[in-house]
Amino acid sequence: MILAVKKYISRLPEKIWFRAMLFSVGAIFAAVAAEWIGPLIPYESDMELASGSVGDILTILASSMLAVIAFSVSIMVSAYGSATSTATPRTIALMLADDRSQNALSTFLGTFLFSIVGIIGLSAGFYDDRGRIILFFATITVIVLITGTLINWIQQLSTFGRMNDLIERVERATSKALRWHGEHPFLNALPPVEIPSDAVAVRCDIASGVVTSLDMQLLEETAEEHDVTVYLDIHPGKLVYPARALLYLSGKEAKTLDPQRFQDAILVEHDRSFDQDPRFGLVVLSEIASRALSPAVNDPGTAISVLDSGLRCFETFAEASADTEDPRYSRIHGPAIEIRDLFTDFFTKIARDGAGMVEVQQRIQLCLQALAQSWPQLFSVAAAEASSDALERALEVIGHKPDIKDLRARSAKVVAVGEE
Repeated sequence: MILAVKKYISRLPEKIWFRAMLFSVGAIFAAVAAEWIGPLIPYESDMELASGSVGDILTILASSMLAVIAFSVSIMVSAYGSATSTATPRTIALMLADDRSQNALSTFLGTFLFSIVGIIGLSAGFYDDRGRIILFFATITVIVLITGTLINWIQQLSTFGRMNDLIERVERATSKALRWHGEHPFLNALPPVEIPSDAVAVRCDIASGVVTSLDMQLLEETAEEHDVTVYLDIHPGKLVYPARALLYLSGKEAKTLDPQRFQDAILVEHDRSFDQDPRFGLVVLSEIASRALSPAVNDPGTAISVLDSGLRCFETFAEASADTEDPRYSRIHGPAIEIRDLFTDFFTKIARDGAGMVEVQQRIQLCLQALAQSWPQLFSVAAAEASSDALERALEVIGHKPDIKDLRARSAKVVAVGEE
C-alpha cells in the first residue's frame, strides 16, 4: 500500500486534472487577493479608466477562454485518437503526460476561472477602488501569460500527435529508462547468483499483473532488520501470478518471518509503464514499426525511423553501462536484464513484419552492425543472433538474388564480430 501511494503521488504531475487544479486554485486566489492587497497601497490612485474597464476585459477573457478550452480539448482528443489508430495505444500515456499541452489547458482553465471570480466580485461590490486597480494589473499579467501560452500551444499543435512526435516521445522515455538501468545494473543491487536450495520463496499475494515498481530501499531495510539475503527473481515489466515467486530469502529467520513487508515493496498493476521498465519502451517502438509495416499501411519509412530511434536507445544504454555506479544495496541480489531479451523485444518483431521489404532488412542489419562494432563486448553476441534470425526471415520471402546477396554480406559482417 505504501509503495502504491508513493507511486500515485509521483504520477500526480502527469495528470491533467492535477495541474489544472493548481492553476485554477492559484487563479481564484489571485482574483480574491486583489481586495486584500488593495488596502496595502499607501496612496490613492486616479486610474479611473483602469478600474472601470477591468469588468469588460474580464468578460472578454471569460468568453474567449471558454471557446479556447473547448477547441483545445477537441484537438487533444483528436490527437489521442490519431495516435491510437496510426501508432499504438501505448503512446497515449506519454501524450497525456505532455507538459506543454497540460500547461496550455491549465492556463486557459485558470484564466477562465480568474475571470469568472473577478466578474462575480465586481458585480457583488467586493472590490474598492484600489482593489479594482490591483485586479486590473493582475488581469494584464494574465493576458501576457495566456499570450505566451497560446503562441507555444499553436506551435505545439503543428506536431502534437504526429508520427515523428510519437516516436520521439517513446524514444525519450525508453532512453531514460535504459540509461538508469545502464548506470545501475541489477537495480543498483549485487549481481545475481545461484539461489540457495534452502531459500524461502515469497510469492505474489494478489491476482496476476505486471510489476511496475520496486522499492529497493524498503527491501534493503527489511532484509537488514531480519538479517536475511534477498534474491530478486523479477524486474519491472515481468508478469507475475500467485504461483510465481517474486523473490527468495536466505537466512536464519527466513522461514519464520512475515513476508508481507517484502511483498509491499513490489508494486503489481494491470499495465506496464515506461518509468522503470526499459523493455516496455522497446516493445512500443517495435509496435509502431509493425503497424507501419502492415499491408494496410505499407510505410517502410516509418519502420526505418523507428530502427534509428532504437539504435540511439541502445547507444544510450551502452554509454551508461560504461559508467556504472557501485551497488547501493548490499543485502539484495538483483535481476539481470539480458541483452538478448532487449534485442528480441525490438529487432525480432520488426524483422518478422518487414521480412519482405529489403530496405527494412538492410536497415536492421546496419543497426546491428553499428551496435556490434561499437560495443562488441556488450552487443556482439546478441547482434549476431538477431542478424542471423533476420536474414533467415528475409530469405523465406525475398527472391531477388542481388538483394539476397547484399543481405548475406551485411549479416556476415555482424556475425563475424560476434565470433571474434
